[in-house]
Amino acid sequence: MKEKIKRRNFDQYQDMIARLYPELNLKFDNTAMATMEITFQITNACSLACSYCYQINKGVEVMSFETAKTFIDNLFADKYKGYISLEEKPFIILDFIGGEPFLQPELIEKICDYFYNKAIELCHPWAEHSMISICTNGVHWFEPAVQHFINKYQNKLSLSVTIDGDKELHDSCRKFPDGRPSYDLAWAAAKDWIDRGGYIGSKITIAPANLKYMNQAIKHFINLGYNEINANTVYEWGWTLQDAKDFYNKLKEIADYLLDNNLEEEIYLSLFVDTLGKPKSPTDNQTWCGGVGNAMLAIDPQGNLYPCLRYMDSSLGQYQEPMIFGTVKDGFGKIPLYANRVHCLGCITRRSEMYDECFYCPIGEGCAECAAYNYQEYGTPNHHCTYLCDMHTARCLANCYFWNKCYKKHNTKQIHKLWVPDAWALKIINSDELQMLKELAGEPDKIVQHPHPIEVIEWQKKLGEIPEDYNEDELRIKFKTYLKENNLPSNEAGTKEEWDKLTLE
Repeated sequence: MKEKIKRRNFDQYQDMIARLYPELNLKFDNTAMATMEITFQITNACSLACSYCYQINKGVEVMSFETAKTFIDNLFADKYKGYISLEEKPFIILDFIGGEPFLQPELIEKICDYFYNKAIELCHPWAEHSMISICTNGVHWFEPAVQHFINKYQNKLSLSVTIDGDKELHDSCRKFPDGRPSYDLAWAAAKDWIDRGGYIGSKITIAPANLKYMNQAIKHFINLGYNEINANTVYEWGWTLQDAKDFYNKLKEIADYLLDNNLEEEIYLSLFVDTLGKPKSPTDNQTWCGGVGNAMLAIDPQGNLYPCLRYMDSSLGQYQEPMIFGTVKDGFGKIPLYANRVHCLGCITRRSEMYDECFYCPIGEGCAECAAYNYQEYGTPNHHCTYLCDMHTARCLANCYFWNKCYKKHNTKQIHKLWVPDAWALKIINSDELQMLKELAGEPDKIVQHPHPIEVIEWQKKLGEIPEDYNEDELRIKFKTYLKENNLPSNEAGTKEEWDKLTLE
């Protein structure tokens, strides 16, 4: 019997650094990555008009080279200390984005030239410890200036060409303003990069309008030879309970496809993650999104500084005021408003942004969010948006199906535990389907209720995820309050005698 299956996995640059140099994270508080990602919004113009794009307020502005040069000079002079520490961030990613970044290839090349010449002149580790990241729609790929840049920086480039799947799916969303499709141009760009020996992953953006195409898109990528397929549902409002039901059925269908064709170890599909759908440790206070704290930094064409691209006017439109917290020239927090924003962003934690219902969610692991979208919806990034709850539940149920079928096929000792409460599951699947999932998980007779904190803590102690001496008193009080505020009877939290004494009289 095998201990576990060996599945392909792919690290992002910053994840690879964290894996190879864990001491760099532990040196600080293990919440900050050792890699800084700096996003230059070269232009807010775009050549396409994609239906689901979160940049709802595009324009025609272009960053000047002087703006980028001033930023780079101040960066190497450590004038942004307090938000960017050269000591804490020995690795860096230069991310160029739009709009469409390859509308300005000469400017990107000039900025990269200046950055690397400066790093070499100062013998700075960023001369070696860096990557250039560009996500493009591919329609300008074969223009001479774009090709010149790619040839020059090929060994430093992390390139992705956005393709949403097969031609039907891609062209249903990713069109030119005049309605012309873009798939053929995007695939020609991706194929050219692959033929050069470049690595390229996929990115499928799943929205309510294109959910029906999801599986044919995944199969299309597999047939094209991709072995890393990243896909995610949009964070924005619009998902329905019927979408969640359809999502579960489609995930189950693609799970069978992978297993029936012996692809489960060769293909990495990000929708299936073996750690998904369990409670998060109460000691894990790290937010999902890097758009708080100091993991990312974005610069708009005017030289304003933001914690992320999505806090810019091009993304927020009329919904909220842009979350500017500094300028290229003056740095961070030079006026009280900016200083308060820097301080408040640095205070946001998983605990601060979530109600108890979310913080103690039995399937909280893998629950995604966008801090800037939280800001767009609620006027503060310190408020966890819950539009994805049913979709996340459906994904957790489907992961229970996929992983336990996979473990059974490979005769391993692993079990993917089903943490989804029965009441939540039965909104999406029927009782026979739920019973099938429980049997796959090896607990056919278990009634899964909203677990109480003691059950979660004991399970996590057993796995070594939290210390043996973890104090549960505060957690018990908080969960008791949650029960009262939500008018939940004591058996909703479980049946242990120890916990029953703490619940409602």
